[in-house]
Amino acid sequence: MKLLKKVALQSLLNSNLFVSTGCTEPIAIAFASSKARELLGEKPAYILVKLSGNMAKNAMDAGIPGSKHVGAAYVAALGALSGNPNKGFELLADLTKEQQDEAYDFSLKNVKIEIADTPYKLYIEVIACGAPFEEECSSDTKQMNCNSAKIVVADNHTNIQRMEYNDDVVFNAEKTSAASNNQDNSSNVSFSVEDIFEFVDELEDFSMFRKAIAINKALSEEGKAKSWGLNVGKIMPFNEDTIQSRIVSITASAVDARMGGAVLPAMACTGSGNQGITVTLPVYQLGKELSKTDAEIEKAVAVGVMTAIYIKKNLSVLSHLCGAVIAASGAAAGMTYLLGGDYLAVEFAVKNVLSSVVGMFCDGAKSTCALKVSACIDMAIRAANLAMTEEGRIKSKVGIANESLDVTVRNIAEIEKNSADIMDKTILDIMTK
Repeated sequence: MKLLKKVALQSLLNSNLFVSTGCTEPIAIAFASSKARELLGEKPAYILVKLSGNMAKNAMDAGIPGSKHVGAAYVAALGALSGNPNKGFELLADLTKEQQDEAYDFSLKNVKIEIADTPYKLYIEVIACGAPFEEECSSDTKQMNCNSAKIVVADNHTNIQRMEYNDDVVFNAEKTSAASNNQDNSSNVSFSVEDIFEFVDELEDFSMFRKAIAINKALSEEGKAKSWGLNVGKIMPFNEDTIQSRIVSITASAVDARMGGAVLPAMACTGSGNQGITVTLPVYQLGKELSKTDAEIEKAVAVGVMTAIYIKKNLSVLSHLCGAVIAASGAAAGMTYLLGGDYLAVEFAVKNVLSSVVGMFCDGAKSTCALKVSACIDMAIRAANLAMTEEGRIKSKVGIANESLDVTVRNIAEIEKNSADIMDKTILDIMTK
């Protein structure tokens, strides 16, 4: 593989695989709020949070690690009062009950949430006002008798675009980017499943995949040990005990625990802990069922992760289409690899997944995510096995699928783009009634 493409793919991998304690959207709000507190230099008396519809949707019902409370106002208060922004996606780990109770009380009267008028799918604006204050904070802080700090995060969960103190701009990402000659263009790299096979074959360090398996497996064990959410992973239909049921169980149990607020991190992929779980654990479990070596399993997980990244880079960072579909496509790729499939077999497996569950929509992060993950993984297992046969391969244009996987993914991207406005608005309207 050419060095430039290899470096770009490694950069994509590094930016898409990371540890997160708690659901990534609430964590992103807490991160922005903690940065606002840091810039303000004092405990805020009032916080205004403006969110894109997709951010608000995903922060509404997701469990917060170690807490019985949920919601955007609560996590904004947690971040501002107790979060350490230097911890990144682990800034809400190890918070005490006293800190949680303080944040909850603060959120009831001192945090206001609004839906932002923005074209960004991922957008967070936090305005923190210091004491004293005489009325609710507004965007026009010049009219207020208080110091204020504004943080704007967009496009990526921790991508700070703008920082203001008392309406004076102290950081502007657009100016910073324009002045830089060393921008990372890895997100624009074009690559195929065949490139993924070559990249993985040449990869020397698989420690991050080993870590992903260990972290997400611990979440699954937590999900099976206790009662979390709907217990999707624990309750086996008709008490069945098969390879397929065990693969679904290990995966859904981890999502049960994570969405329920277990105080354990997940190795996230493509911006989501649930997607990280969904792309790693099915591949791991199938590898164990097939008596594969750890090295073989880690290589298969790498194929799965890179395939999920390949699909996701064509779509919005947050979407009305369920991300479990993307992650399950990656899982199908990794499982097909374990079954001895080449890159063509992997492409057929991914097309099988995308031709079946792609219409599943996202109605926020919450306990029922485990139901969606279990359905997608069930399909991924079938898709991988079908792709290992001539009869089970989509070889011609049918529905949204095309002979080419690239075209199939672009078709889905077009559907997402053209249906986003009506779907986002309708889902959010229903959820906020």
